[in-house]
Amino acid sequence: MDFASLYFLDFVTKAGTSLYQKNLADQKAHAQRVQAYRQTSINNSLAVNSHLNLNAQHLLELKKFGLDDFELKKAIRREQAKNAAIAGSAGGTFGKQGGSYQATVMNIARHGYNALARKDLNFQTKMRDFEIRHRNVTLSTLSQNNAAFSNLSTGGSMLGTALSIAGTGIQTSINAKRDTTA
Repeated sequence: MDFASLYFLDFVTKAGTSLYQKNLADQKAHAQRVQAYRQTSINNSLAVNSHLNLNAQHLLELKKFGLDDFELKKAIRREQAKNAAIAGSAGGTFGKQGGSYQATVMNIARHGYNALARKDLNFQTKMRDFEIRHRNVTLSTLSQNNAAFSNLSTGGSMLGTALSIAGTGIQTSINAKRDTTA
């Protein structure tokens, strides 16, 4: 075997090594992408479960709001009826009448409607909280998915590998001419 054959084998070995390294980089990049897809799938499933849980809690709050609203209005009617019964039993042709009776009726309505207003304000605050919690779940999932795809390898470069092989070929040729003709 002559020196030219040895240089040719050196070139083939280095070229094969470059191709092998490119293939390893491609496999690593593929495995990273598969893992990132798997992680985003898990993140998205967790987000769906979180949204479903929040929706269930939201529904319970809506039901509670309806019951609270009904109970407060019932309490207002009960107090007004109780006051009317007391006023009616006060004697006379029509029972208790006049300014103090009307003031009592207005006080009952005012206290009842203030309670309804506080309940509505609390309900609106609770609904806003649900909106914020839904948005936070979505933003958290987006952030986690972004993190899963950041720093992924792009794999080997075909152009880089070709240039490496060409450079190796040129350097091997230069070395062969220098060492075999000197």
